[in-house]
Order: sequence, then structure tokens, then C-alpha cells
Amino acid sequence: MKGKKMISITGHYNEFTVFLAVIVGILASYTALDIMSKMMKKQRNNYLWLTLSAASMGIGVGAMHYIAMLAYYVPVSFHFNAVLSVIALIIAISGSLGAFWTFWKWGTSVWSGLILGSSILGTHYIAMAAIETEAHIHYAVLSVLLSIIIALVVAFYAMHLFFRSKSVKANPFLKLVSSILLGIGISAMHFISMYGMKLHIEHSVVRRWGQWLPYQAPFSNMIASITITLLIVFLLVAAFKRQEEVRDSQLKEEYYQSLFNYNPNIVCAVDLYGNIQTINPKGIELTGYTLHQMEKIPFPYMFREAEKAEEYMWKSLSGDSVYYEATLIRKDNQPVYVEVTQMPIIVHGQIKGSYVIAKDVTDRKKAQQQLLDLQEDLKRTLSQQDGAIFKFVKNDEGYIHTMCEGKMIREMGYEEIDVVGKTLEEFLPESYAKENKGYYEKAWAGEKVSYEVLLNDFAYYTKLIPHIYKGEVKEVIGSIVDVTDLHEAREKLAKSESMYRSVLSTMSEGVVFHDLEGNLIAANAYAAKILNVPYDQILSVNPFGLDWEIIHPDGTPFALEDIPSVRCLRTKEPVRNTVMGIYLNEKKLTWLSVNAEPLQESKYYKGVVVTFYDITKQQEQEQDLLHSNQQMIIAKEEAEKANQAKSEFLSKVSHELRTPLNSILGYAQILEEQGEKDLTEKQLNRIRKILKAGNHLLYLINETLDLSKIESGHLAINLEPVSVKEAIEDALKIMKPLAKDKHSILYTRFHAYQEVFVEVDELRFQQILLNLLTNAIKYSPAYRDITIYTEITQHHVTILIEDRGFGIPASELNRIFEPFYRVNRLEKDGTGIGLALVKQLVVLMNGTCGVRSEEGKGSTFWVRFPLVHPPVPKRLSSEGEAEPFLGFSMPTSIVYIEDNDTNIELMQSILSPYKNVKLLVAKTGENGIGLIRSISPDMILIDIDLPDMNGFEVCTQLQLEKELKHIPRVALSASAMQSDIDQAFLVGFSEYVTKPIHISTFLNVLKRLTKA
Repeated sequence: MKGKKMISITGHYNEFTVFLAVIVGILASYTALDIMSKMMKKQRNNYLWLTLSAASMGIGVGAMHYIAMLAYYVPVSFHFNAVLSVIALIIAISGSLGAFWTFWKWGTSVWSGLILGSSILGTHYIAMAAIETEAHIHYAVLSVLLSIIIALVVAFYAMHLFFRSKSVKANPFLKLVSSILLGIGISAMHFISMYGMKLHIEHSVVRRWGQWLPYQAPFSNMIASITITLLIVFLLVAAFKRQEEVRDSQLKEEYYQSLFNYNPNIVCAVDLYGNIQTINPKGIELTGYTLHQMEKIPFPYMFREAEKAEEYMWKSLSGDSVYYEATLIRKDNQPVYVEVTQMPIIVHGQIKGSYVIAKDVTDRKKAQQQLLDLQEDLKRTLSQQDGAIFKFVKNDEGYIHTMCEGKMIREMGYEEIDVVGKTLEEFLPESYAKENKGYYEKAWAGEKVSYEVLLNDFAYYTKLIPHIYKGEVKEVIGSIVDVTDLHEAREKLAKSESMYRSVLSTMSEGVVFHDLEGNLIAANAYAAKILNVPYDQILSVNPFGLDWEIIHPDGTPFALEDIPSVRCLRTKEPVRNTVMGIYLNEKKLTWLSVNAEPLQESKYYKGVVVTFYDITKQQEQEQDLLHSNQQMIIAKEEAEKANQAKSEFLSKVSHELRTPLNSILGYAQILEEQGEKDLTEKQLNRIRKILKAGNHLLYLINETLDLSKIESGHLAINLEPVSVKEAIEDALKIMKPLAKDKHSILYTRFHAYQEVFVEVDELRFQQILLNLLTNAIKYSPAYRDITIYTEITQHHVTILIEDRGFGIPASELNRIFEPFYRVNRLEKDGTGIGLALVKQLVVLMNGTCGVRSEEGKGSTFWVRFPLVHPPVPKRLSSEGEAEPFLGFSMPTSIVYIEDNDTNIELMQSILSPYKNVKLLVAKTGENGIGLIRSISPDMILIDIDLPDMNGFEVCTQLQLEKELKHIPRVALSASAMQSDIDQAFLVGFSEYVTKPIHISTFLNVLKRLTKA
């Protein structure tokens, strides 16, 4: 270098390439930290993620360095040593691997930051050492030190900031800030180091600015390769992250859907306007509505207590979680009692709606009502007894009376309201309350207690019996007997010593006197009578030496020291109201109420006077009362069992009648459909008469079942506002053909055509009108008119149906609404069910009914219901209208499992017109399952009553087989019991068809399920 002229040169940066270098540094940092956080979150494939994260970081650091070098323009040539360049890249990757591994294993951001910063520095300075050029490179010490400090501090702080939250989703902002900080820090370290670099070169080799440098072409290729590699890694990580997010989202959605769809309670979401947005299958099943139908009904109006539900809904939409009980009204007007929990849906701090969870508590409500009815029956019975029965329990306030019934209570000057729910101190004087409380405490401790109390000029004998369950007293039952006469007798004895002999001889209780040794010194005749000892011998006997068996009320024997006279002699204290059972010589149990008082004269004790009276009758009455109550309960249970047996019998009869009706009506429908081409008009009319008679029989079967359900309390109704005018007009449309056959005209006369509404079950209300109109037409001669009109008052509407028929004798008017009763003189078809069903339905819907009739002139039947406000208008819907069957559009295979040959032939006849339908039959459940396995049909029809296994078991078996569970299954049964229908859907049936089959409806079901 000596002798040569050296000059110092400087370069300049391309701003865009510098910006690109910074972006590459940030991108590499973001990719590496994102992969690292994913590894720490997933806890699987850790070494793969760790390596990929380190590679992304190392390649990014190298790419940033070389892009930054490419951005620096100087008029000299550069070459790079390949070995040192590769070493620099290896150091960048291995240093990143060491930093991330250190944090993963030990969780320390200090060491991991130092390792990462060191690898960045090593990569930079080794890469700088790889430069081969004719220029001489010198570094400023201050710039080198500053670059080292920046690299270490930035690496540590970026690692610490990001990894203090291990969940990316918990704080994604930290990842972005850490990536920017680390990327800018790496770039800053590079450019600060470059700022301190000085180049010295001979004057002769200086190039002019803007000339292409030889190192830029291979340098650009290498930078492009590294950048593309980094971009590919970033895109792969982003794609994998997106895939995992989608999978996580799907998994969470499936979790939510499982919780939503299989929840045993109603679960739905309501928007800010009270509209139902979605509802689970349990909600659809329990309400009877489809989601489309419920979207048209505001959520509060699903409940009988709409105002209450609306109030709680707005509370939940204001941010509060609420709980309340309400009555949900099903689509069929059946009430369902539910416990509702409603909570707000909050998204990003804003309320978007509310979630609703409703639990069905109908069975519990019904059980509570039955219990209340039973208690009311017992209460009426107990109120008629001469004595009194009461019960009490203990709580924090003391002994609370829960029941009090009997004539004795009223004779004492109290009413039930004065005692029930009160403590002793609340209705008794303080002294009496204190005395009674002592007896109450003994009874609550488990003892049977008997005592006498004087209150309001009445003396009464009380017995307390604790009810013990699992070793704990749950309540105490008390009985009261009037002993006022006995008490008055005692008072008279105390007032007049001179009269005591006469009193003793006439008293209705026994009296004996003992001296201090226990010997009898006096007794009255009644005492001898009670004790079954001759009066002239009673004083010569020792009462403690007799062979008497004495027992407590609970049956345990009396110890000698507990006998009242002995106890009084020993303690010198009175013993009162002790109940003793004595087996006398004849071994007859006699119950006595015994009192013992010490005899005292001038401070000296002389003995004991014992009074006792026979309470055997009272004891027996108490036992008889308890026995009568038990018998009443048993009788009620027997009546309920008999009612249930009747319902089951009628259900079986219905099943047996529906089975042959299925064939009769089925073949008749087929013949009617084919008759227009193949039969004469006369034959077609006969077939229609068969259909009419069969449908009439089906109507009678259904009415009989309805009557049975009402009597057993199992008929569900759904009360809602119904237009009286529209209901009458609909009934008249149905009845006009029947009236036309009798040459009768149906007249209507509304109250000034005023539109009024009643709260009824719409279907049952229509049934009432049709039954009354049918009777009016049936029991009127031909060419007689029938008039239906209304009378409206301020609170009620009365619907009257007036005929000019035969009339009803006055002697039979009181029985006309009895089940199966028919007017004897009228030779008309009928079962006597219609009017009985009318009355039961009217009463069930809070109405009244009656009849006015004059024999020979006609009758007027009327029903009366309270008026209600009009309902909220609803949009009209064509849903539920019958549709004609248009055939199957594609080949369909159907397996029919049925053991009844007649039903098989009927099904073959129904499907035979459709050439693209193939019907295969199996007569047992086992054969049917085998056939289904072999051909995998499009549809399965299963009869419930099969010889080897029932249809429910067949469906359950198919549901367990993965290859068969997707095939639609239809249950066919003559049973119309709701329990059977519910069980069918529970085990996996798609539809439940009740025999007899309506062919068009049945075929539409098959078409819908097979999508043919």
C-alpha cells in the first residue's frame, strides 16, 4: 500500500431496498414467533415446529442482511466468500434454534434473548467478514458497540414482551408489536454497524456512480432465493394456521351444536326485538312449532303469562340474567310448565340478544296439584270431627303450626287462620304458651306426649305423636279431645271439701288416696269400676302388688318408679296428665289419664291423691280416625288405578278396532280412486257409504278416547283467543252437507255481527259446535230449520243452537249430559257420548252449558264462555293444507316388516299403481333386519306389533348399524297413544303413521322421506 495514493470512499442507500430489508426482518420475526407460539399452544410435533421457527428466523436474519447490503451502493467491486456466507446463515438458524429451545425448556426470556441477539450479531459480522474487495474496510468501535447493545436489548425485550403471554389468541397484539420491534431492531443493528464502516481504495480503481457492480448479480439471485424461501415458509405457516383455525372453529361449533341439539331442555336464542332466531330440537318437539313458525311469534307470546315473560326478557336484554317460572303454550294449546333462565348474549361488549333455557316441570306441577287436592280432601274430612287435629314443625322462629282442623278449634274461639303458620306465642296467652312449649319440646325430642290444658274456659286433652323418618323428627301430629266437664268437676272438688264424698261418688273419674307408705286409704266407686275391683275390697288391696301390666302410649312398659302415685310420693311434686294403658284381670286394655297430687297439711305431707278417668273411647276414636284417613287414601289410590285401567282398556279396544278399519278404509280408498274408471256410479256410491261409515266409526272411537282422557284428567288443551264468528262459520261450512240431506236450512244470527273472542282450545271448541249442530240436525224431522245465534253481555258470550225437533221430556233434562245416556223414546243412531263430551270440554275450558226444551216444539242448547281481548294479528300461512299425491319421480325400494297378511295385501295394493316402486316384505323383525342389510332399501316401513320383537326394538337395532341408520323409517301402528308416538321418535323413527291409513297423506310422507 505504500507509495499508492489511497482515498476514502462512501456509498449511498437505495431507500426502497432499505425498506424491503426492514419488511423482510419484520416478516421473518412475525413468522418465527407465530410458529413458536403455535408450538407452545398445541404441545405436539414440538421439534418440527421448533426447527421451522428457527429456520424462519435465521433465514430472515440472513435475508435482511444481504438485502441491506444490496441497498448500499459504492463504486467498488465486492465478492463474497461462500463458506463464510453459509456459516453466517448456519449461525443465524442455530442461534435462533438455541434461543427458542431455551425459552421452551426453561421459560427464561433473559437467556433466550441473549442467545438470539448473539446469533444476530454473529450472522452480521461473519457475513461482513465474507466480503472480498479491493477496498480496505475499517469499523468504528463506537458503532460496533452500539450495534451489539441494540441487538442484545432488542432481542431480549422482544422475547420478553411476546412470551409473557403464551396464548396468541389471548393477546395477538403482543405478537405484532414484538415482531415489529425485533425486525426494526435487527435492521437498526445492521445499519448502525454499516454507518461505522469506512472504505479506503486506490484512486485508480474507483468506478463512476451508477455503474453495475459485479457482485450484484449473484447477490441478487441469492437474496431472491432466500426471500422466496422465507415467503414460502410464511405462506405455509399462514395456510396451516388458517387450516387449524378452521378446524378449531368447526370443533367448537360441533361442541356447541352437541350441547345445543342434545340438551334435554329447551334452548333458544332471541334477538333484541324478542324474535326467536334459533331453537334446539327439544324446543321444537316440546312446543310443536317449527322454527319457521316460531320466527313469526314474539318470544313472550309463547307463554300464558306474556307480560311477565316480556318484562323478564327486557331485563335480560339490559344485561341481567333472570330466572322465572311460566306456562308455555304449545301449538296444540297444551300448557307446559317450565322454569326459564334467560341470560344476555354479549359480543365485543355489546348486547346482541339473549339465550333462553327452559326446563319442563309439568310432571312436577301436576304432582303438586294432586297432592294439594288430596290435602284438601283430608282437610274437609278432618274439619267435621268433634275433636281437633293439628301438626307443627320446628324452624328458626320456633314451633310453627302447619295444619289445624276440627270442630273443637272453633269451639275454643279460634279459626284456622289464627293458628296455621303461627307459633304458640302468637295466639296463646304467654303462660299457656310457655306450658305447651315444654310439651312441644318433648315431642320434638321423639317422645309421645299427652297432657291437659285449660284455655278460653275449655279444658282439653292433647296427645302429641312425633313423625320420625330415618331417625329424625320431621313433624309432630297432635290431637285434642274436649275434657271440660272433667276439669269443672275437679274445680268443684277443690272448692268444697265438705262435698268431696258426694262428689267422689258421682264423679265420672276414679279417685284414690294413698298414704305415705302407698296404702290405699280412700277411693270412690268409679275407681273400683275402672280398675275392675269390687268396691268393698278396694281398700284392702295393695295396688302395687296386683298383677297388672301397665304400658306407655308407645307400648313400652311402665317402670314402677314412673307410676304417677309412686313418683309423686317420692318427689313430693304433682304429676299431671299421664296417659297409662292397663291390662286388667280380663286382659282388656283400658286407657287412663292419670293425675297425682301430694296431700299436704300445715307443711306436712300426708300422702297422695290420684285421679284418673277412662279415655279408652277417645283413644279408639283417634285410632279409628287415623284408620279412616288411611282408608280414604287407599280408596283414592284404588280409584286412580281403576281410572288408569279403564284408559288402558279403551286404548286396547281402540287398537283392536283400528286394525280392521285399516283394511276396510284402505281398500275403500283404493276402490274409490279406481272407481271413476272401472265402477258404475251405483258401485261408487256404495264404496263412499263404506268410507262414510268407517270414518264415522273412527270418529266414535276418537270421541270415546277423548271422554276417557277428560275423566282421567289426561286431555291436554291449549287455550288461546278464538273468534266466535269465524268458529261458527267454519262449523256451518262443515255441517251444510248433512243439513242438505235432511232438507234443513242452517240460519245464523250474530249479535250485530260484532267480532268477539273467547279463550278456548280452537280444535275442541270446533268439536263442541259440530257435536251440537249434529244433534240438532239428527233429532229434527226433515224440512225443519236450525238457527245458531249469539247473545253478548259485558263479560260473556252465549252461543245458542235452536232446533224445531222432537224436544226432550222435562224428566230427562237433568240426565241429558250424562255419558251414554240417550232419550228413550227416540229411535236414532248414537252412543250417548256427544253431549257428555260437550259438557266435559266446556267445563275444562272454563265455560258453562245447558239446554232448554219443550217436548214436541224443539230444543235450544247453549254454551257460555268469558270474553277475552282479541289476539295479536298473525300472518296467514298455507302450511298444513292437504296436497294431492303426484307419484314417485324415481325408482324407490321399500322394505315392509309386517306379520298381518291383510295389511300386507293392502300395502301392496296401495303401491302397485307405481311401477317404479319395489315393495319387499318380511314377516318378522329378525328377517326384516336381514333383508335390509342385504339390499339397503330407500325406505323402511315397520309395524310396531311383530311376533318376535316389537317395532321399537327393530328400529333401535337399525339405529346402531352405521350403514343402515341413515335410511328413513316409518312406524305403522293402530295405537294412537302419545306415549307410543314419543317412544317412536325417541328410538329413531322418521314418522309415525296411525292406522287406519289415509292413503294420499301416507304416500306424500313416503315421497318426502325418500325425496323421490
